[in-house]
Amino acid sequence: MTARHGSPDKPPFATARGFTLPAVSEGQPGATLAAAPGRPVVLTFFAAWCQPCTAELPLIEQAWRAFAAQGPRAPLVVGVDELDQKPAGPDLVRQTGVTFPSGYDHDGAVGRSWAVNGLPITVFIAPTGRVVAYHRGQLNRPQLDALVSRLEGAR
Repeated sequence: MTARHGSPDKPPFATARGFTLPAVSEGQPGATLAAAPGRPVVLTFFAAWCQPCTAELPLIEQAWRAFAAQGPRAPLVVGVDELDQKPAGPDLVRQTGVTFPSGYDHDGAVGRSWAVNGLPITVFIAPTGRVVAYHRGQLNRPQLDALVSRLEGAR
């Protein structure tokens, strides 16, 4: 099910839930998130069968590349490929040019722990693990920029 396009929702919980997932694609890093990550995080849940996800991933990748140029205190982007069948997930990552760490949540356990009930979902997490924003639906550039600004000001 694809989530509606819109503004950030009230987070369904206050703090991050840690996880480690294997890589979506061979040769790329998997996804790991600590409950208190130590730096800001943009966590994105996506799937190949989700059209808004396919449209949104290049925007998230652009942000990741901009963050990487800012140094080690800049936000980290972590992706979770939710319930895809292989080779759909790896194909999506390749087709959209994703280079940020992305893990394969084959059974949906991580998604359930993050209250994922539609895609895409993007979560903005402070270095302390506090969830700053929880966005359901496809992000556009102004929304992403505004949410990253909120994230950068959060502790």
